Amino acid sequence: MNHIVLLMGGKPIGSNEIARYVKERGDWLIVTDYLDPSDSPAKRIADEIWDVSTADVDELARRCKTAGVDAIMTGVHEFNIEKTIQLCGILGLPCWCNRRQWDSFEDKPTFKRLCREHGIDVAREFDGNNASAVKFPVVVKPADGSGSRGFSRCDCVDDFGQAFDKAKKFSPTETVLVEEFIDGDAVIIHYTVHGGKAYFCGIADKLSKRMGDDGAPIMALQIAPSEYQEQYLAETDSKAKKLIESLGLREAPLWIEAFYHNGHFVFNEAGLRFGGSMTNYLVRALCGIDQMALMYSFATGESFDLPEITLRDDIRYAVFPTHLHSGCVESVSGLEELRNDSNFIVAVPVHGVGDEIADWGSAQQVFAYLHFCAPNASELVMSMKHAICTLSVNDSEGREMLCSLFDPANASSYPQFLVHDLELDRCHGYE
Repeated sequence: MNHIVLLMGGKPIGSNEIARYVKERGDWLIVTDYLDPSDSPAKRIADEIWDVSTADVDELARRCKTAGVDAIMTGVHEFNIEKTIQLCGILGLPCWCNRRQWDSFEDKPTFKRLCREHGIDVAREFDGNNASAVKFPVVVKPADGSGSRGFSRCDCVDDFGQAFDKAKKFSPTETVLVEEFIDGDAVIIHYTVHGGKAYFCGIADKLSKRMGDDGAPIMALQIAPSEYQEQYLAETDSKAKKLIESLGLREAPLWIEAFYHNGHFVFNEAGLRFGGSMTNYLVRALCGIDQMALMYSFATGESFDLPEITLRDDIRYAVFPTHLHSGCVESVSGLEELRNDSNFIVAVPVHGVGDEIADWGSAQQVFAYLHFCAPNASELVMSMKHAICTLSVNDSEGREMLCSLFDPANASSYPQFLVHDLELDRCHGYE
């Protein structure tokens, strides 16, 4: 046993995956949060559990010194990441980013300023305190929020005040961003930083839909590689790499959301972490880089050998979120059966038995992110159809809670990028 690893938070997305990785490496796993193990999945496989909130950094620092903790990891939850940065700083342990670097991506106005400095297009901003100067339609959102919470589209001044108050409520700093609405196809771009150098790791087309009348647009489907990959690499990749490398990062995963609008890319937001659907799986399939191994090696002070990067053009990769109606989860079935599908990669759980679901209208209503990889889009569609027929989530009264914003059985609702892929399949003789 080489390392004693503290995992900050046993329930958020990424915790299970990190916990299993630590155990696979044969290291000692400590999981800390204020939850009972029945509500904290990573605690249930830990070697040691601490009933200490991730907010209590001073107590965690004291315990880490006593226990000999030499590495700290956390999932994708922003609060836990910020506390991890703080705790690593106190203990002098490696962390993939410092607070300045984290804020450069987490704070949307700061990220947009960086984009402009590197010649990358971003949406025009408006002063939210002067509604008369706003040119509609606009997007109103927290400047430092996540998960599409507090997001609104406003088409006229009559809706602006309510949208502004909603965004302010979901901002930790009560800061609101008002920007022009960009009507374009969304893409998610992935990079890995190794040895201070940024490496392109793939780009996915993204479909977003609203969950409920008042909900924000949330991810309904991603498929990679994007039909825009060649153009992105030719026109924008070098600028993005310079932006990333300007932050002084050494080892890190990151993603960028952009819109393809009027023939060019407009950057929207970014994350200095795994994507919320655990996009490290997608990156590994597309280019061969294991971002989990990279993060773990850096946290434990071990070396990481970057493999030769080859962008795969002979596969199609899908991240397919399944969602939940309101209710309390009583039972889940079908997850084991998914493993019989040769295209299935992993299910990233968000909720489980005992979780109470409300009509939040946000990514909080995701049940699990299902990952599939296949030789063509036709097989991806078949796998997603099978998943919807196989999975079942029931409440205490036996009612089905599972749903999906993208219906693989309804060809008339397919996004254009999927239609494009299926047409290419037909040209190559796939049915």
